[in-house]
Amino acid sequence: MSEDLIFLREELASYPSFEVRIGNVTIAVNEHLARRAHRCRLAHQSGSQKNQIAITQFFKNENNVSSQPQSLTKTSEPTASIKTSKRKAANTSEENNDESIKKTKVDVKLKSKLNENEKSSQKGNVENKAVTPTKLMDTPEKKIQRSPLSMLLENEKHGNGTPSKLRPIKIKNNHVESNGSQEKEVHIYNHDKKLINSPTKESSNSPKKVLRFLTLEKFSVQELSPSKKGSTVAIQNGDDLGDIFGDEWELDNITEMDQVEDLDLTLMQRCEVINVIQHPAKIEVKLKNATNNKGTCFIEGIWLDTPLSSRDIVGVIAFRNSSGQFCINNSSGLLVLYPDYLMSSTSVVAGVFCKRKAVLQERWRGIDPANAAMTIGIIIHELVQKVLTQNITDVTQIVVEAERIVKESIQLLYDAGLTEEEVNNNMKVYISPLGDFMNTYFALKSETAPLMTRGQRDIWNGKIKRVLDIEENLYSPQLGLKGKIDVTLEVTVPTGKGDNRQVVPLELKSGKASMSAEHRGQLVLYGMMLTAQRGEDPTRTEQRGLLLYLKDRVELKEVSCGYPERRDLMMLRNQLVQNLAAGPKLAATEQLVDIEEASSLLQQKLPEPIHRQNVCSKCPYLTICSLHLWHTNDTTVSDTHPLSTLRESALGHLNSEHIKYFLHWTTLLRIEEIGQSSSPLHTLWTDSVEIRENRGTCAGNLLLKSVEGTGVKFLHIFGRATKHGDSIGNTKTRYSGPQEGDFCLVSVDGRPWVAAGVIVCTNNDQIHMQLERDLSSRYDNSTNFHIDTYESYASTIQNLTNLGVLLDDSDRSQRLRRLIIDKEKPEFEKKLPREIGRLATKLMRSLNIQQQRAVLRSLAAKHYALLKGLPGTGKTQTISVLIQMLVGLKQRVLVTAHTHSAVDTVLARLPESMRIMRLGAQSRVAAGLVGRCEQKLAAECDTTLKLEQLYDSMEVVGVTCLGATHAMLSRTTFDVCIVDEATQVLQCTVLRPLFAAKRFVLVGDPEQLPPVVRSRTARRLGMEVSLFHRLMSDEATCTLQLQYRMNRQLTHVANRVAYNGLLQCAADNVADSRLRIDLTKISNLTQTSQWVSLACSPESEHAAVFLDLSAEIIDDDNVNSCTNDTEACLVLALINALMKLTMKENHHSLTLLIKIIVSTN
Repeated sequence: MSEDLIFLREELASYPSFEVRIGNVTIAVNEHLARRAHRCRLAHQSGSQKNQIAITQFFKNENNVSSQPQSLTKTSEPTASIKTSKRKAANTSEENNDESIKKTKVDVKLKSKLNENEKSSQKGNVENKAVTPTKLMDTPEKKIQRSPLSMLLENEKHGNGTPSKLRPIKIKNNHVESNGSQEKEVHIYNHDKKLINSPTKESSNSPKKVLRFLTLEKFSVQELSPSKKGSTVAIQNGDDLGDIFGDEWELDNITEMDQVEDLDLTLMQRCEVINVIQHPAKIEVKLKNATNNKGTCFIEGIWLDTPLSSRDIVGVIAFRNSSGQFCINNSSGLLVLYPDYLMSSTSVVAGVFCKRKAVLQERWRGIDPANAAMTIGIIIHELVQKVLTQNITDVTQIVVEAERIVKESIQLLYDAGLTEEEVNNNMKVYISPLGDFMNTYFALKSETAPLMTRGQRDIWNGKIKRVLDIEENLYSPQLGLKGKIDVTLEVTVPTGKGDNRQVVPLELKSGKASMSAEHRGQLVLYGMMLTAQRGEDPTRTEQRGLLLYLKDRVELKEVSCGYPERRDLMMLRNQLVQNLAAGPKLAATEQLVDIEEASSLLQQKLPEPIHRQNVCSKCPYLTICSLHLWHTNDTTVSDTHPLSTLRESALGHLNSEHIKYFLHWTTLLRIEEIGQSSSPLHTLWTDSVEIRENRGTCAGNLLLKSVEGTGVKFLHIFGRATKHGDSIGNTKTRYSGPQEGDFCLVSVDGRPWVAAGVIVCTNNDQIHMQLERDLSSRYDNSTNFHIDTYESYASTIQNLTNLGVLLDDSDRSQRLRRLIIDKEKPEFEKKLPREIGRLATKLMRSLNIQQQRAVLRSLAAKHYALLKGLPGTGKTQTISVLIQMLVGLKQRVLVTAHTHSAVDTVLARLPESMRIMRLGAQSRVAAGLVGRCEQKLAAECDTTLKLEQLYDSMEVVGVTCLGATHAMLSRTTFDVCIVDEATQVLQCTVLRPLFAAKRFVLVGDPEQLPPVVRSRTARRLGMEVSLFHRLMSDEATCTLQLQYRMNRQLTHVANRVAYNGLLQCAADNVADSRLRIDLTKISNLTQTSQWVSLACSPESEHAAVFLDLSAEIIDDDNVNSCTNDTEACLVLALINALMKLTMKENHHSLTLLIKIIVSTN
């Protein structure tokens, strides 16, 4: 311990002690006070800090003003008023008007006399490392900012010389609010003696002088509330303390200094904002990370435009300024707003030209259709990647490879409406430059110098050593970015000290060598993500990227950047994410009760539009952009703005009901999106593997056992083991993580989402998963992998896109708007063709009268028809006959439903002779229909013409509503679209398949399952209203009431619960049906299990039996599991009992029933 502290401890023993109480915490000020006093003296002598001045040519910070030197001597000038800061900083700023002091270092002795302080400060330098973070010297022109306690003490000292009665200082709106006189009884503690003093009066006089030195001489006990949280500082009997600590001691600094800040912001940190304090020309932000380390960062310069509030999540990397503060300004540091929202690097750089379009692109993806240039670019990318990975340098081989890729891309060509000949002609201009590139930069033994290096700027002069990855996924939660690198390379670059080996991203561009801001910006962001991934500073670490242009000639440009470019791109990302990620929380949406109010609050916020007539007029997002501009709380534009002149062409084809419908459903989708995910993406980096495993969404700590290549897919087999190395399969623990068929993400330690795919099968020992890339090429067998289920937001984006397409100025969209939004009454043919009678005689014999009437009504519909089928009434059989009738009339049919199983059930009922194609992933299709999958049928098509002919020859096509984005549907018009389970589909989801047909038939039961909507608010505001409900009317609806599934007793239960007597038994044998039980065996069952015998009883009064399992104990470890062991055991017991009790001829029907139950659950 230093001599100063020993001296102070001895001196303090002779003085009365006092305490500082903050809320419920009391700080004893004794030797601790001495240590703080010593630091405060050093802090005052460390001098002033100069504010940062912007150093880039891109931005000017008009608020930054260089600090002027400050004097430590007292000022005798009177001050009219004292301006308080909005919130008390850690140390209040003090200023003096005399000449500056030099920074000197001296061994300051606190036991020296006070009048020696000034003299000692001029003898030597004071070390600035002891400066407290907020002890700043402001410019002389500014008014002094003091904490409420400092002002109070100064009033005491410079008033009339008499102690004043304390008034509590209230802080309102971050400013001190003066109160009227209020007497308060104050408790003074002097060691163990408790005294009560009478209240005294407080002088209302303002201080006549602003003094630098504040002492605590003989002041009475005072209480105040220095913060808006209402904490109270009580000071007891502090007489003559100023004699000990010197004039520089300020008691109000104790609170802040005692809060230990141990958060190192020189490293990238994910933090929660605790508090935001406004200062002139800067913002003070209090932060804490996930482990509750706390720190303070000062935001300056152009970063001041970043909106921050308490509880926001931010990413921060800062530097220490000369005063030891963590700071982000124009020249250093990064502030990432909402880093858990990973924004595509492509969308960020798109915002360089138009921020508004960049946001619309993120939310309404798919509005812009595929075009020829984009398709050719994709094929060029694949060719370059193949040539690089296989090290092909011969031009002849490159031509062969190009032709092979074109043949394998006929689906892509069909989508864009291109032929092989057109693509091959476009590819020719890239072949020769690609060969030159390989021979110049990649050939292992090549000594060829880089082409066109003389007089060319940015031409790269390095060599490519090897390809590390193709289409590498980058997800950077530190920076709030994601992207996919065309090629990740290991290269060598010559330097003065030899070759320097580096890992760089290569981005291929198929257009002209423009070196545009978007192209360069994309590589800068990739470089930052790679740097952050390695744990390095993304603001300062040297980074390079390569831009490869191959049109007509080779141009390989090197892209390097400094801090200003990285800063500006991150600020652009923050500006865009304000519109995408910001919004109300789940709790806020639950308070909404009116759709109009919700619509005004929850509409997508958009940036300002650009002022480019020719660009806006061709933009695919013009209608959506204009609708938000003119019909939401968006920005305003002048009458001469391009969007004003384009308003009629953008919105003239829409009426008020169309716009209201669009806003209604975008609002509901926003509410559902806010609370729909139980395991959001950010849990991959915010939650540990153990937490995710306990939640049942993760299988962690897996080892990659083997990889089997299967064409474009790779089957990965992961082995699972416990911490002790024992297989989980050998324990009693049942695996409850990702299941077969789940779409999952694969991550490694420290890096989320390295690949994604579908689980093929899983058990207690292994997980088999199909991925699009071979992970063994980049990771060894000791790498820990984690597989997490992922609930994609793609359906929300697709629903928004469907709404956007509904606003198109096209015949298809106009027809649906009239029917769905305007609710025009559907029309029906009064007479049907004679051919229908001939077909009906042949095909409709198996149908009852109600089913026949429904089929004929559907055939007569000009616009749409609704088929309301109650349970067991034969909806599927009716649909099957309707399809056969339509095909017999030479009409093409599109069959769709919300689920794969519903689509497959309908297609399975159709005859083998019918030409049927099932669109969608083959792994999701029923085994009996795999031979009708698109992949199987199109395997022999090697040209776009053959593929087009195949599609056109199909009489029936089946696809789910979410899978209806297939290009075939956009290029084909079906005569009828039949939607099964239509009451289970959201209105905006069912729109996409309806675009592809002239008329439609909706089949469903409004009393059965509604669309799946998780948000209670969204349900309350009408999101559960299906299109079937919206269009249901007596004129358009046929009802099937005759059921074949239940006997009379069960029908009575259904009518009492839902159908109000509408449901009827189709025949007497159905009404009187019962279990055929071997009565000789049921008596044996009664002796062992009374409930089993009751459930299996053939008596009519026991046709409906309810078994209550609510009292059963549930395993607490599996509360989130979708399985229930008790229910499973009960069902197994019932099946075993029924198999024993029923006649052998009924076993087949019972087995079929069990399969149906399993498939529907």
